[in-house]
Amino acid sequence: MKRVTRFVTHWGLLIHIYLSMAGFALTLLFAVTGLTLNHQDFGAGEPVLTTSTVELPADLAARGGEDVVAPWLKGHLDIRTPLSGYREDEQQIQATFAAPGHRTVVTIDRAAHNGQVESETRGLLGKLDDLHKGFDSGPVWYWMIDLTAALLTISALSGMMTLAGLRHRRATGFLLGGLGLVTLGAIYLVFVPQ
Repeated sequence: MKRVTRFVTHWGLLIHIYLSMAGFALTLLFAVTGLTLNHQDFGAGEPVLTTSTVELPADLAARGGEDVVAPWLKGHLDIRTPLSGYREDEQQIQATFAAPGHRTVVTIDRAAHNGQVESETRGLLGKLDDLHKGFDSGPVWYWMIDLTAALLTISALSGMMTLAGLRHRRATGFLLGGLGLVTLGAIYLVFVPQ
């Protein structure tokens, strides 16, 4: 039994150390952006809004089509962010170009052949906050968020495996862990609106 405990403790410690270090940068990013998301009053991510207008060729406004309008808008307005939304009807066309920390919405009046351009940028903190939420960040970043969650889960479980093998600290460690869970549950039940 001691051999099994020593084996589990050894591998739990190795997994805990190296996976924790592998996920450290991601954990730091999510910790810092968690603070900035929770405290919007820091002011560093305040949006800067700009508006302008754009004249479209009559045939482009009349014909429409995402595959024609979106590339024309990107080229004419020098938009570098990808198209994230496109909608058109008989009266108007709306194209949204978005990436973390930046969003441009172009609303085109088809009859008048012109459009309103609204751009919002939120600086570095706004970009980091959007990355935290996975907002307009693409499929690769979506998987990075899942990878971070998996790394944190494995790190926590391997930390518990390591603690289980430390005979003199096991009871105190698990007692404090349980106390933390009870405290978190109590805070939720008492202070979070139901």
